[in-house]
Amino acid sequence: MTKKKVRERAKMVDITSLEKLRPCGRLETYSTARHYLGFYKSVGLTAAYTSYATVSTSLEKQIFEALRKVISKHPNLSAITVNEEKSYPEVYFARLPEIDLRTCVEFHERVRPFPKNGEADEELDALLAQQHSRDFKDEYGRNPFWRLVVVTSPDRPNEISVSWFFHHALADGTSAFLLHKSFLDALNSVAPEAEANPIVSSPKSDLVPSLEELHPLPISWPFLLHAILGLILPSVFNKRPAKLWTGNHVPVEVTTTPKLNYRTHVVSIESTKKLAQISRKEKTSVTATLQCLIAASLFASLPLAEWEKIKIECPISMRRFLNGVAEDQMTNTITQYGYLHERHTTTPSNGTAEVDVLQYFSWDEARAVKSAIQAEVAKEGCDNPIALLKYVSDLPQFFKKKLGKPRNPSTEFSNIGVYKNKEFGNEGSWKIGRMTFSQSPNLTSCPFCVNAVTGGDGNVVINFCWNQGAVNEAVIVQVIEGVAKGVEHLVAIHDTVP
Repeated sequence: MTKKKVRERAKMVDITSLEKLRPCGRLETYSTARHYLGFYKSVGLTAAYTSYATVSTSLEKQIFEALRKVISKHPNLSAITVNEEKSYPEVYFARLPEIDLRTCVEFHERVRPFPKNGEADEELDALLAQQHSRDFKDEYGRNPFWRLVVVTSPDRPNEISVSWFFHHALADGTSAFLLHKSFLDALNSVAPEAEANPIVSSPKSDLVPSLEELHPLPISWPFLLHAILGLILPSVFNKRPAKLWTGNHVPVEVTTTPKLNYRTHVVSIESTKKLAQISRKEKTSVTATLQCLIAASLFASLPLAEWEKIKIECPISMRRFLNGVAEDQMTNTITQYGYLHERHTTTPSNGTAEVDVLQYFSWDEARAVKSAIQAEVAKEGCDNPIALLKYVSDLPQFFKKKLGKPRNPSTEFSNIGVYKNKEFGNEGSWKIGRMTFSQSPNLTSCPFCVNAVTGGDGNVVINFCWNQGAVNEAVIVQVIEGVAKGVEHLVAIHDTVP
């Protein structure tokens, strides 16, 4: 960067001079408030890229040129949020006039080779902890609200790992697929003579409208009355279930962000296929099966006499219910469902996760969870909890009031699905393999989060994340081991049944 550019960047940015795009919707403001408070910082999707051709252009030039095309296609990548300390409708999106890719693209080199089929990746876990601890407040008004981290390996020059970390107001988890699709297409179309100027001018196209503009989000009277009565008489209409486990209380005050922890379990290609097969055979889904294994692992890890219920909430994409949104446009449009799991056995624990987990697992419950998901989808956005945000006048204060209180729910499980190379394009030298979906653990919500995705290689990758102190270390370790062993035992049982 020249001395002139350094001097220019040293000047204070007048945020009000940036082009104002549109107000942030209420769901987007939910994310801006958490980011402002430091309670939740980013979403991430990591993908392994492999090139099957020799390219003479340097990797940095390929990355920069590909990003130039991606930014021109997705206007949300040049948008930042303004007035995050406020609430709707005072929070809004503004457009950066240009993006210097040197400020938001990082290159790292691995110590060990990239993992193989079914192998865990401790280096990626460490990277996730470091990146999700960072917000987007540095160089505010100059840098975009996303980062791209490219990781190389000295022994495999044709393989890279690309992690995209972004402010949740810009997009939801499912839309992260679209970012990687756009990046893959752009990477495969980079010309050998590309110069790749790191300064990219922002596109002039409009942002996709907010969820509230794209969908009416109707609320039924019973749904609204129950929500109101739950606030007025919580002991009657919003009573906390007895013996519901939700980890340790939210901290009374937050002076510094707690240490973040990430652990990823990778299910082999063979076991992933068999898990899908057995789930279909049992008339349920992989998402429902994994959710029940998470609940079963928690029950196996918790004292029998103290905890009898586990509540798991899961986001659902609303993209299928939106009109006027192109398939390749990124959005932040979700609803959610919740399911209360109860212990269905009182068999004494013998302290071994591989036995304990399956004694708390049942296919009947997995089918019930699938039915709950289908029931929520069938509502087509009606009675979406997001619609209730219009009754919250001060979102930052809404989150502050959760300090020192019991958490809710027990955990959040988000499975963004399967990345299909054939569906997302399979032309060109670069291909996408393993993927890892991740996010910041929510400081005022559940004690830990579970995120899953199946990449182009066929591995389902399950990522666990938690704030230090939100959950006892011994419990979360047992849960991770329980889910891993539970999957393998279900697959083993499937192999032995004709």
